[in-house]
Amino acid sequence: MIEKKNPLYPIEIDDYPKLFDYVLTANGLMYFQTLKRNYVLGKHMSQDEYNKLRLLYVYYATANRNTSEVFAWQDLCITLDDQGIIEKEMFQSKEDLKDKKLIIVNPHYSSGLYRKYTEFIKNKMNSK
Repeated sequence: MIEKKNPLYPIEIDDYPKLFDYVLTANGLMYFQTLKRNYVLGKHMSQDEYNKLRLLYVYYATANRNTSEVFAWQDLCITLDDQGIIEKEMFQSKEDLKDKKLIIVNPHYSSGLYRKYTEFIKNKMNSK
């Protein structure tokens, strides 16, 4: 089944880089790797760091068309939610990433593309 191989179905994998309004810079990639390492090692992280990890993870995975990393990002989000570490104050975390030039505007961004995925998921959930 296509959905098992494509975590953001019905978005085509080649369209992943168009999904989000920002992309990582080289410094953003280094910061993402640091956050990811700290998370994997179980180090204490602030709410802001968890927010940034969520954001940077999806930007990283989709920019690289890496389905296994998108699945890992989805799993991370579910795991954090299950641990009570929900998304809050995301706007400020994103603004900080922009201010520090860890993310920049994505020139390939296609407005509304991600909505196609969320509508698919919503319809799928409503049909169950």
